[in-house]
Amino acid sequence: MEKKIASINEESNGEKALKILYMLAYFAPAKSIHLDMLLCVFNDIRKELDAPIQLLKKKYLIVESNNQQMFLIEKQIQKEIRTFLKQNNKEKDSLREAVNLQTFHLLKDDIHLNYIDHTLSLLVYIHESGDLVEISVGLPSLMVMALRKLNRLLEAYVFGNNALTLLEKALGETHAEILNIRHNLANVLDVEGQHTEAAQVLKELIEKDLKYSSVDELTRYIVHHARRLCKLSRYKDALSLYQILIGEKSVLDTFDSETLTTWNDYAVLLSHMGRHSEASEILQNVLLLQRRVLVEDDEFGLLTRQRLANVFREQGNYVRALEEIKEVFRESTKFHGELYSDTLRAERDLCILLLSKGDHKEALLKLEDVEKKFKQNFTEPHPDILCTRANIALALMNLNECNRALQISEDVYEGYKNIFGEKHNETSRAKYNIGTIYLNLGKSSKAAKCFRDVYEGFRDIFGSEHNKTLTVRAELEKLGYFPTALDEAVQRGDLNKVVSLIENGEDVNKADAEGRIPLHYAALNGHISVAKHLLKMGAMHNAQDFGSATPYQLASDEQMKDLLNSVNNLFIDVKRGMQDNIANHKGLTNARDKNGYSLLHWALYKSHKQVIRQLLEAGVDLKCISLKGFTLLHVASSKGHKEMTEILLQSMKSNDLNYFVNFKTTVGGNTALHVAAKHNDLDIIKCLLFYGGSYDIKNNEGLTPVQLSTNQTISDLLNVLQEMFSSVQEGNSKAITLLKSMNNDNLSIVKKTRNSQGHTLLQVAIKNQNENFIYELL
Repeated sequence: MEKKIASINEESNGEKALKILYMLAYFAPAKSIHLDMLLCVFNDIRKELDAPIQLLKKKYLIVESNNQQMFLIEKQIQKEIRTFLKQNNKEKDSLREAVNLQTFHLLKDDIHLNYIDHTLSLLVYIHESGDLVEISVGLPSLMVMALRKLNRLLEAYVFGNNALTLLEKALGETHAEILNIRHNLANVLDVEGQHTEAAQVLKELIEKDLKYSSVDELTRYIVHHARRLCKLSRYKDALSLYQILIGEKSVLDTFDSETLTTWNDYAVLLSHMGRHSEASEILQNVLLLQRRVLVEDDEFGLLTRQRLANVFREQGNYVRALEEIKEVFRESTKFHGELYSDTLRAERDLCILLLSKGDHKEALLKLEDVEKKFKQNFTEPHPDILCTRANIALALMNLNECNRALQISEDVYEGYKNIFGEKHNETSRAKYNIGTIYLNLGKSSKAAKCFRDVYEGFRDIFGSEHNKTLTVRAELEKLGYFPTALDEAVQRGDLNKVVSLIENGEDVNKADAEGRIPLHYAALNGHISVAKHLLKMGAMHNAQDFGSATPYQLASDEQMKDLLNSVNNLFIDVKRGMQDNIANHKGLTNARDKNGYSLLHWALYKSHKQVIRQLLEAGVDLKCISLKGFTLLHVASSKGHKEMTEILLQSMKSNDLNYFVNFKTTVGGNTALHVAAKHNDLDIIKCLLFYGGSYDIKNNEGLTPVQLSTNQTISDLLNVLQEMFSSVQEGNSKAITLLKSMNNDNLSIVKKTRNSQGHTLLQVAIKNQNENFIYELL
């Protein structure tokens, strides 16, 4: 390597080529390097870069990749160059050059292919050198921020974490740049929507009680983050941050305006969460502290009083609310004028109080005036304009102008949705208003659909026990549209709750007001483990809702689609008599189709004996019943599968047997015995009777099995049973004569057969105190 370096140094472009080569020694091995990464070294003049690159290629130190704009350097060559640099005391200078190169690109948000790998590789070598760590500490934060701007969030988070691991060992956890990386990682999590995780990162920072110069800066950052979470209606996440900052402190211990502002914001959050008494106390204490310093309210004081008025209104204390908001409106108009935004907000709050008192006409006129003024300040759609229009719609609804109110409310809802998204407090409130108007118009199904969406939104934002959530729940219950506990657990992805509810008897195939079963919601929300359990417990994989949508069509990701496809393919295979996939999908073998038929139903119907055996070995549920009430016994009886009929009956627990063997179809009310009698199958009839089948049970037309059979032997057997039960009940001796004339096969059947009351001959004899017959039976 020394000879090659010496020969390059003698070339006209040798010095430039070596400068490049030395930096490349610390890049990620065997990863493509874009020529543009090096262009800045030569003042962005391509010709000056081309000559050194060609020289390095000529010396076989770098090789061209498939793309002419890229090249590679082999790992062994890098190793030899690094050894040379170390031996000649050039390592630190080369690392410095490489860091400057990377920093230049990051400041420009200029990230080329494999840039992450190259930067991380560079950090590793700097870390190993020890005393050069300080020159590279800014790189990770720059990289994370650059990737975040490019929306490459996962890469940003992974890189930041890896860099953190390297640098923390060298610099310690209190170093300012280490903290900076952590802040940036929290930002990445926040942008990804992982607000709880972001809050946790910030929580860990402040809980360490680190003694470094930027504690105030960190506090401001957390406050800013908490406010942003509140704007997104992420109240629970925001609450955890405020609780970290405030802890056990009291408002009255506060001595600076910045902390008072934090308390003010915290009170608003508490009010949103329904904790109005706490919010009221905090805001009154904030005002008390401020008035120790100021005689008159400044802008912050007016804002505090306005917020306090809103809390009073939420508590139903309209007198106090009116006192405060009138004063705020008067002071704000005096100092800022009637078109000032805070003045208009106070005026709107006065209108809302009029609505609360039932003065709908006056409120409407004033709200329309406020809307016009807001439009002079803001362009549509602005949250203040939308809020005003929402209250105009409420006034109209109370004045029975529901169609106009509906149109305005729908516009407000779309406006909020475009600004904040679907899962936001304001968006959900707007949708609640739409549902209320539909209810007033007598459109209960449309109202229920709105309320269901609002219920999910409020539950996610506030929790299931918040007053707003409970109010919507009450509306749904009145309409008969409230989701079952199982539907709710499925939508949340709470597998433990789902398992518990099903174990306690919840129906996995119970449809809601939209015709959706729990599997629809598992598919829609991407809860794969929940979907698997529902299928294991007999969910109908292709059930259709009232819009004809199946769980597959609602599936939110490819993994869910693959799962549902696997179930569908199992049904296709079983119907064709193919058994190869059963062993690999044992957890799916209890799934049912849209008619409630299981794989075993179909295997029996198609008479695929090998498939039947394979399904039995997989441990399928033998008690499954189709939507029309067909048990596996009904199918086995219709197809003459005596062996299967016997296996099914033997597999039943004794307390389930009577229910199972005498189960009636939904439409005809036929038992398996009715089916066997109609098919004149004596063997299956005997089998069913032996396991407690009711010989005289009637279907929906009032017919017993004997009335459906055209086989004389079957008729004789069933008629003899009728005679014996009648004789025992009447107490005559004919039953004993018939009993003695029977062979052992029929005798065992007679002893086990039951009547339509579920009683055996012995039980009937005991009830009627027929001692002679009891003696013969025993």
